[in-house]
Amino acid sequence: MRRLFLSFSSALAMGVTLFAATPAQATVGQYGTDLRFVTHTTIPSPGGGEAIALCHLVDYMHVLFIPVYTTVEGYALATGDCTAETYRDLSTENLMDLKAAGFVPQNVPDTPHTGWADLAWGHAWLIIGAIGLLYRGLTLLPMGRRKRRAAAPDTLAIHSLVAMSQVAVADGTIDDREIRQISTILTRLTGQGYSMERVAELLQRLKPTPSDLAQVGADLTSNDRQIVLEAALNIAVADGEIHPSEYAVVSDLAQRMKIGADQFRAALHRISAHMSMGQAA
Repeated sequence: MRRLFLSFSSALAMGVTLFAATPAQATVGQYGTDLRFVTHTTIPSPGGGEAIALCHLVDYMHVLFIPVYTTVEGYALATGDCTAETYRDLSTENLMDLKAAGFVPQNVPDTPHTGWADLAWGHAWLIIGAIGLLYRGLTLLPMGRRKRRAAAPDTLAIHSLVAMSQVAVADGTIDDREIRQISTILTRLTGQGYSMERVAELLQRLKPTPSDLAQVGADLTSNDRQIVLEAALNIAVADGEIHPSEYAVVSDLAQRMKIGADQFRAALHRISAHMSMGQAA
């Protein structure tokens, strides 16, 4: 009975202090900590607020929007089905007390572990790489010497999309005209159809930010980095001139991708010539 009383007191204390707990340091698109819902609890919520849930506390890292790893560090308590900004760490002893008091279901393991789905998503880069290698092998077998254009354009498209989106928002928000331009440029660069709807969906899903520019060009060939630069320049000069804010983004992008001044000027010249031909036509 004494242990049960202590468990109830502990549960109340956890609920009260939850709202002054550790902030979740989630940094979308890079690395940090995050909460994953496990189950609901019956821990009393202070003031009759949101119910308190049991969560997995995980560390994760994303590279170019793809999870590189996800590891479970332990359990935590949080409101909003583990979507709250703050949480409270939960030790194994705390969890056992809460289970003994009936606040947490008995079937919850004392030691946290992830399911196959979470594990697969947490190491998506390995799975994507394996699928890519398998697909490449299958496509090479029946085609003999024929070269394929499959996975590379998608990767190139993502890099180009991030670069173009940051140029487009340099002077405000991305409007329909700029989405149409991005759609046209991606289709021309990759040889695949990118409709306005698909571009808008990709922008909504990836939510590129200025910090993502640091990853643009990574693991691309020199030729592909040049294509990414020209995609960004196309957006910058779309209205006939480059605004200072747009030039700053493109210049920074060129430096990050180690594209020299001569290559930069050559790319700008090609785009200007292409625009002149289009206007003449």
